[in-house]
Amino acid sequence: MTMQTWIDGLFAGAVYALVALGLTVTFQPTRVMNFAQGEALVLGAAVGYQAISLGRLSWPVALLLAVVLGALMGVAMERMTMLPMRLSGSRFGWIVAALAVALIAQSLFTLKYSDVDALRPPPFVEGGLEVGGGRIAWQVSLTIGIALAVTAGYDAFLRRTLYGRALRAASHSPDTAVLMGVPVQRIVVLSFVVSTAITALVGLLAAPVLFIAPTAGLMFTIKGFTAAVIGGVGSPRGALAGGLIVGLLDSVVRAEINATAGNLVVFGLLALILVVFPAGLFGKPMEAH
Repeated sequence: MTMQTWIDGLFAGAVYALVALGLTVTFQPTRVMNFAQGEALVLGAAVGYQAISLGRLSWPVALLLAVVLGALMGVAMERMTMLPMRLSGSRFGWIVAALAVALIAQSLFTLKYSDVDALRPPPFVEGGLEVGGGRIAWQVSLTIGIALAVTAGYDAFLRRTLYGRALRAASHSPDTAVLMGVPVQRIVVLSFVVSTAITALVGLLAAPVLFIAPTAGLMFTIKGFTAAVIGGVGSPRGALAGGLIVGLLDSVVRAEINATAGNLVVFGLLALILVVFPAGLFGKPMEAH
């Protein structure tokens, strides 16, 4: 096992952690798992490819575009997921709605980039650093650093701001929160906006290094969902821990055996965690229901 295997695992884990964080952000006030979350990551990669590779725009402009378009995608996802659920009255209508949104987005990306294998813009920072026989690119270091900073920042934001208290109130009991004057519907929309903006950002940052195909959204959603459940759905710290666990375990097993074994071990760990810790490693017992 080489140092490069661990570096690759940390990088993949940071990406999965931010996808898991995005899932957590929307789950807290809605109790809905956005199965179209990975499409926001593909959107970020597509913005990078379109703006930087084809449009010759700068990275700061691409970063701004990714965040803005990711936020707009969040508004659209909220309308297309939550509204059908409320109108149908079905407790599980969101599952079909979210999967429909994912398939629609995937189809649009496929039509737009049918001749592109991977949405890969040039890196923001060229070069890298030799560490213990492995090479960590500056783009990889930047992605991992931003993943840690975003997770820590959102965790502090959730604990110390008025919005965070309102979100936690809506998460605990939406009906009671409404009676207390909390604008629950606005909180729900903001949660989708924040989650997709975060995921689009990591998609743009990871695209120069990670293979992100136009059809890869659902795969990243599954890995992010696995990370969120292992770490504890609803916990930002759990999203980070779960993402790093999934990324490192997958990378190590892939290097030692093969890709199929990597997926088998990751999902086997998920099953074990659900048996031993139904709420995940950092989740509260109520999150298990």
